[in-house]
Amino acid sequence: MTTLAQNLLDLSDFAWQRLRLRVEGLTDEEYFWEPFDGCWSVRETSDGFSADSSRLPPAPAPFTTLAWRITHLIDVLQAERTATWFGHPATSEPPSVPGSAGAALEALDRAYEVWRGRLAALSQEDLDRPMGAIAGPYAEDDGTSFALHILDELIHHGAEVGTVRDFYQGARGEDPFPAALRGELTAADRPALLAEAATAQRWEVVRRLAELGFGVNERAAGGVTAAHVAAGTGSVDELRFLVERGADLTIKDTQFNADAPAWATFFHQPETAQYLKADSRGGCNTGWICLVGQ
Repeated sequence: MTTLAQNLLDLSDFAWQRLRLRVEGLTDEEYFWEPFDGCWSVRETSDGFSADSSRLPPAPAPFTTLAWRITHLIDVLQAERTATWFGHPATSEPPSVPGSAGAALEALDRAYEVWRGRLAALSQEDLDRPMGAIAGPYAEDDGTSFALHILDELIHHGAEVGTVRDFYQGARGEDPFPAALRGELTAADRPALLAEAATAQRWEVVRRLAELGFGVNERAAGGVTAAHVAAGTGSVDELRFLVERGADLTIKDTQFNADAPAWATFFHQPETAQYLKADSRGGCNTGWICLVGQ
């Protein structure tokens, strides 16, 4: 039987993997993008960078940039209280405010490593015990409620980050596929473009991008590869093309933890399922989607 502590850790890892994939390829322009006047963001000061704030939060709350949201999440995950409120010592230094997209992703990785280590170290007693005076007005709340609060912060801020990235792409109004086909956008510029074309089921674009050197095993949002999409939509010819180009059918997405054969099974695509069964590289791994579909 899975313990409460393990369920919390699994949920945390699931939310983290989803967020980490959503911030891949983040640029400084996008990181600091302010779509409206009055946004809260991260700004350069004489001492480095600092995040906009106010002792009395304004109402309504201002729109916050990716820089502000990611910085806030970094602070939340490795705050001293994520150790001390559980009765454990805090061992990490407060993070500095990252002044670039690259620095932000490195700091985000470190922050999650700190939080995950603290969460993994919790015993059932830590989760059951009221937190006491150190938690102020939450003294009577137990450790489980606080762990769930931090997970809610990770999940809802992660969703906000993904939404702002979508908003940024939509506001630019650019279709990246023509630029890639003209050679103006390379795999180094946007590694997941072939997977994105697959999720849009633009298979003719997928084939041309593969010929131009875009990787067939890169992941779009949710950790989905082109092979997942082909298998789940019953696109046998496209799946065969991807396999011939070196598609790794064992890669699992981060939403369902399932491989391409599992997608074929779950989405009731007998043709792609049969093709994958016949292919020596196919096989249904242990993601829950596979178990449900069988």
